[in-house]
Amino acid sequence: MMNPQGIRIVIPVHPGKKIKPGLIRIIITEAGLTREKYFELLVNDC
Repeated sequence: MMNPQGIRIVIPVHPGKKIKPGLIRIIITEAGLTREKYFELLVNDC
């Protein structure tokens, strides 16, 4: 995943483990999204 500045964002995926809320907030911020935009995309794309 890349943010608007072209910087790669790493999203860790480990079988059987959930991503903690703090890490999700960091990923959202690094992606250049607001919390509201994240949830909008989550609802519309899932």
